[in-house]
Amino acid sequence: MSDPLAMLKRKQSEDIDSPMPSSGPASPSDSSDSSGMERAKIKRVRTTTEMVSKKKSVSKLIATLSSSQLINLVGTLVDNHPSLAEEIANVVPRPTVASVQPLLTSLETKLQEAFPYTKWGPGRDDYSFNRVKPALEELVETLTDYTNHFTSPPEFPTTSFSFLHIATEFCHRLPNWDSAANNELKSNLYKSLEEYWIKAIRDASSKLEEGKIYGHMTVQEWAKNLQQHQEKSNGMFSSAIEEFKSKLGWIIGLQTQC
Repeated sequence: MSDPLAMLKRKQSEDIDSPMPSSGPASPSDSSDSSGMERAKIKRVRTTTEMVSKKKSVSKLIATLSSSQLINLVGTLVDNHPSLAEEIANVVPRPTVASVQPLLTSLETKLQEAFPYTKWGPGRDDYSFNRVKPALEELVETLTDYTNHFTSPPEFPTTSFSFLHIATEFCHRLPNWDSAANNELKSNLYKSLEEYWIKAIRDASSKLEEGKIYGHMTVQEWAKNLQQHQEKSNGMFSSAIEEFKSKLGWIIGLQTQC
């Protein structure tokens, strides 16, 4: 006769060793979810790859552009998407005196090349003025824009005076025309430059009150440059000289003449 206790132990052992029954085949919805996630992952990878590829392609295209073409491209993008203007202004490095000077020189050359050819050299009549007027206006506008930039915070006075000296030299070299009306561009630029000189002088003076110190030779150089511009312009910087003497002259013992 079989031992009931042994049979019971055998049955329990078989139950433990036997694998648990499966829950059945995966449902269609589970399979669909897994497939959808895989497709989404593949799509993300493909999209990222395409974006990187396009970015590299655009970079290569931009690398072939000249500076004027690049300027036109950025200008067109800003015209089409005005919101880009602020973003571009935030990421573009601030111009320096060294980086701006070649631009001004190229505009000056452009002005000189715009003169109609004559065997007597560049004319100063109305015809010549009208031929070069667009290039002249571009140079004057650019000088004004950058002078405003370099005399505004956070530029330090040494930078402001350095650029003012350069900008004023460019103004001296602008052509003098036969007609007084045609000379207004140059005359008005002189007036604007004098205002910027006064602005820079007052800014330098205010920084003295904040504890800044300027070397004797540095201030002497500013005074010398300003006096030279006064002479070359036939007295267009009289107010700036008086302002200099009043605000900074004491540093170099400047009293009655600059």
